Amino acid sequence: MRLRLASPTVQGLVIAGLSLFLALAAVSWLAIGSGAQLLFPELAQKALAEADQARRRVDAAIELGIPVERLVGVDALFADMHRNDADIAFLALTGDAPGDRPLFLYGLEEADFRRLLAAPGQAAAREGLAESQRLRAGYLVTALPLRSGTLLLGHDEQALVRPLVDNLFDIAVVVLVAMLLAFEVMLVVITANVAQPARAAVAVLKSIAEGRPGPVTGTAAAGTLGSFIARLDVFSATAAGQPAAAVRPGASIVGVRLLAFLFVFAEELGRPFLPVYVAEFAAATPQLNPNLATGLLIGLHMSVVALVMPFATILYSRLGRVRLYAAGALLATAGLAGTALAAGYWDLLAWRALSAVGYATTFVACQGFVIETTSRDNRATGMAMMVSGITLADICGPAFGGVMAERFGQSTTFLIAAGMAAAAALLVARLMAGGARRAETPRHVTLRDFAVALRNRPLVIQVCLAALPAKLLLTGFLFYLVPVVLLGIGQQEADVGRIVMVYGLAMLVGGPVFARLTDRWQNHAALVAAGGAVSSVLLILIPFVDEGSAAMVAILTVAALGIGQAMSIPAQVSMVVGMASEREVRQGQAPELTVLRFIERFGGGAGPMIAAPLAAQFGAAQAIGLFGIYGLASALLYALVAVRPVRTGAP
Repeated sequence: MRLRLASPTVQGLVIAGLSLFLALAAVSWLAIGSGAQLLFPELAQKALAEADQARRRVDAAIELGIPVERLVGVDALFADMHRNDADIAFLALTGDAPGDRPLFLYGLEEADFRRLLAAPGQAAAREGLAESQRLRAGYLVTALPLRSGTLLLGHDEQALVRPLVDNLFDIAVVVLVAMLLAFEVMLVVITANVAQPARAAVAVLKSIAEGRPGPVTGTAAAGTLGSFIARLDVFSATAAGQPAAAVRPGASIVGVRLLAFLFVFAEELGRPFLPVYVAEFAAATPQLNPNLATGLLIGLHMSVVALVMPFATILYSRLGRVRLYAAGALLATAGLAGTALAAGYWDLLAWRALSAVGYATTFVACQGFVIETTSRDNRATGMAMMVSGITLADICGPAFGGVMAERFGQSTTFLIAAGMAAAAALLVARLMAGGARRAETPRHVTLRDFAVALRNRPLVIQVCLAALPAKLLLTGFLFYLVPVVLLGIGQQEADVGRIVMVYGLAMLVGGPVFARLTDRWQNHAALVAAGGAVSSVLLILIPFVDEGSAAMVAILTVAALGIGQAMSIPAQVSMVVGMASEREVRQGQAPELTVLRFIERFGGGAGPMIAAPLAAQFGAAQAIGLFGIYGLASALLYALVAVRPVRTGAP
């Protein structure tokens, strides 16, 4: 850790990151202050409108000649208003004489009501309230005169603070996304222009010191460092008796991290509200079941990704990584823009399929770039670099997309996503530039792979009882049912985005921890079974949760899903790689792992298609419970047939 902190690259990133954070924090603080000034009068106006609506209904009864004290249905009036606005705390009707007992009082005890009226009220003008409103003892009290008596409607004062807290969460999400995106950009810039050229120069200086002078291996840089490398190249080549080599840009694997982040981030922006967005188009299409149509469209996207990847792998060798990524990013741009501007369900279906084609081709281009620019010694590090960009996008995309959808609308959010995909297309020529170290390309699935892999009984058990249930839970529960349930009970898109983000956070934190435990314990099957159980057990409780606790339970359930899959995925990959021959693994051509990934993608596509009819038949909450039962049963059956006791001692 001390050596890392002493690195100039790390120090530069830390200084730049802290400067950006302080600037964003200052802007956010100003935004919170201005938001409070703007929101408070609006919320007070809403309370006044609700009180006026209640007054009109009471006055209509009084005009019919009914005395105030003999009114019927005031309790139903309060219940109806409280159901529409949970922040309404009480409703009271009093007579004309001051100090009289309230004729009707709901939501408060009479003693508490009298203490509230006796409490001093804050000045209306200073707080932006109407003349008929006061802040008293933790309540916003709106008092409106009736034809006979007075109506008092009380709102919990915390209701005035809650939108500010929501704004604070939204600002925190924006700051997080801005910080991470800035970090990705700074990492690329510093690595390409400072760290990588410096490493090349150090390597040449070492070779000169050891009496093995040679030319610089082809890394260009600008400014003082570039001039130094050019002179060093001439000196080293002269000492070696060779002509100076032309300095050319070298391929930097850091660039793939930003490119992976951009194309996944663009797709994840619509994750929190996509089921509801699709359902609106499906509901407007005659002779189409909205639930089934929604599940079909979401599942189709993932199935198209699985189908297109083998063909994109073939195109990789013909088009090259830059052109393939650029083509995929442009297809994704068109698909996301079409999603925003679609005129009907069938249009939306075609645009989402086009977006899936773009997603698959950009993924293959990034994967091929890693394979070309790494050796077998550092390929795992290169893949980890790419996966880290995808993981950060999984965290930031849903949260930021929810904020954008709540503020600017769902269609506008898809247009923003299209802009991100277009930016990726513009950056690819720069970030994937440079020569490759080898001509290896990503491997595609063949029928022989299936023939070899599916004869392996342990692999079939792994696929049917571990891999497929995990993907079905991820896509059916997290991608489809969570937004449907939460938006259905009145949660906002930003809230849904933050809850979906919890999955990525749990994976980010838990993945390295459980990977180390997997290597230490060497009982992979037990961790896979335990991960499946952890992912599923809380889902069974969802049908028994009331709406007031649904958001908190959803957070816990999504976190459990992330932790459970962080437990099972590293162990599962290790087991499947262990089923292949050592030679195939070293060549990166293990058919077992290739087939597992291919089937997993189709399982991901099937998740929403299964969840939608279950939700239509039994309800969304009950569908989650059924998914939980299926996941837990699969984990228990897997434990019975796959887990073996760990034996100690020499064989």
